[in-house]
Amino acid sequence: MKKPNYFLLLVYTFFVLLVVFHYIFNIFDFSWQELFGDLELLQSFVFFVVILGLSLTILIVVAVRLVQHMAVAHMQKNLKHLLEGRRWEPTEQPEIDRSLQRLEDRLHSLTENLQRSENQSLQSEEKIIEKERRRIARDLHDTVSQELFAANMILSGVAANVDRIDQENLHKQLQGIADILHTAQKDLRILLLHLRPTELENRTLIEGMEVIIKELTDKSDLEVHFNHQAEHLPKQIEEHVFRIVQEMINNTLRHAQASRLDIYLYQTPSELKIKVADNGIGFDPLAQDELSYGLKNIEDRVQDMAGTFKLLTAPKKGVSIEITIPLLEGDNHEDITGR
Repeated sequence: MKKPNYFLLLVYTFFVLLVVFHYIFNIFDFSWQELFGDLELLQSFVFFVVILGLSLTILIVVAVRLVQHMAVAHMQKNLKHLLEGRRWEPTEQPEIDRSLQRLEDRLHSLTENLQRSENQSLQSEEKIIEKERRRIARDLHDTVSQELFAANMILSGVAANVDRIDQENLHKQLQGIADILHTAQKDLRILLLHLRPTELENRTLIEGMEVIIKELTDKSDLEVHFNHQAEHLPKQIEEHVFRIVQEMINNTLRHAQASRLDIYLYQTPSELKIKVADNGIGFDPLAQDELSYGLKNIEDRVQDMAGTFKLLTAPKKGVSIEITIPLLEGDNHEDITGR
């Protein structure tokens, strides 16, 4: 109970005592002169006043506490109803009722916004999944499916005319089929490499990149050169950089038709520089209305880290991507960004 409330309690008790004394004096026909003239009577009267005052004070305090407890219990009940989505019970205090109504409106608004946000996020994820499915189906059709179809057609022609084909032509035909099947196998390995991304887990960024580069060279004919000079980076930045390099490698495998890939990773006290370049077919960036899904994903990750993204390419000139990410002083910046 606050100090002003104690003061009001004392004033109220004093007022009640005055009323009680007034009626006692009238009933028993007492006068102040008689009271102060008899010492024994005065002592009894003072004792009576003290006991009565303490009794009234305790009674009032108990009553106030009981009312407060009932009010708190009622408020807790209403708050529980609000959290459970049920209708709250009106109180006898208009100000509290207005506050509860505002709280209910705010909870409804927050719930609607949360549901709307979750629905939008789910729809976005579903669109991404559907887009990836279409891309994988298109990649399978454009590469492995067509190569297997071509091999099957050639093999069917050879089987139908095997008696009329001389030994030299038969060898050429079979060698052509073997080359097509080898290409299809390589394309399928590349596609599987893209579908099964390696995780950093408990590795450092350099260790994780060495793992995917080894897997890349084992499963493709791509020659990879990795040059690095990087120390400890915040974990979130390592995760982003790892995903960025993965996406660059996947783009090279799917589109570049390159034989060589160079990856550079250099760290200074104030920034991290990443450069990935291939000797593939390249493309004309002016002929495209927007970046591809993979490049857009890379650009978004770079922007999340307040970095810069630069794309250099031209038809038959390969692709070069340069990224600069600013670094804060110190090593304990694990919450720089997240996705």
